[in-house]
Amino acid sequence: MHPSRFVLVFVALLLGAAAPTKPPTGTSAGTPVLLQAQPGTPLDQAARQLVADDLAAANARGDRPLVLIGSARLGGERPALFVQLQSPKECGSAGCTTSVYAYARGNWTRVLDSATGRLSVASSHTRGMADLLAGNERYVWTGTAYRSTRPAPAVDLRPHAPRSRR
Repeated sequence: MHPSRFVLVFVALLLGAAAPTKPPTGTSAGTPVLLQAQPGTPLDQAARQLVADDLAAANARGDRPLVLIGSARLGGERPALFVQLQSPKECGSAGCTTSVYAYARGNWTRVLDSATGRLSVASSHTRGMADLLAGNERYVWTGTAYRSTRPAPAVDLRPHAPRSRR
């Protein structure tokens, strides 16, 4: 199949399958993004192309990570692809990280890198895109990418005198 035809078929499949359902009444956790292996599907092929460098690096280390994917609409008809590489070498003590890619104007663009925890699409929106929830963190749309709403920790950059030992 010609690459441009593949993209059109893929986006049509994604739009048909990506509509998030409403969260259960009384919850504010949003609609969970179900990540699962889908070998050989158009979603899997697109995900593997998007993380080709990461897969090559893992393979060079002798690692064969499982590619987990999910999809959702984040704003209007804009589809998103959630990709997680899962293996003991790829995941740390905080769990595995997930990257999010948005499709617009014929291209996939990474809009969130390295979110950890269970991902959900919130019912709230920022600048026309659904907020994303990962663990205890909320990510909001800046117009070009998602950013965490958690403030950065304060760092004291003033010089300190070394402590003397007694």
